[in-house]
Amino acid sequence: MREPDPAAARRLARQAFHETGFIVLDPAWIQSWGDRELVKAIAAKVHGKAKK
Repeated sequence: MREPDPAAARRLARQAFHETGFIVLDPAWIQSWGDRELVKAIAAKVHGKAKK
């Protein structure tokens, strides 16, 4: 087992977006409160409300 590597996760998310258009976002990556809430609202609309 290894400790999570946030920088590697972000690199993989960027690579997925550039290569496939697939979007992976951790709300913690988004600095603006309004943008973070917008992303969470869109995710809830697509996937249903998060349990946490």
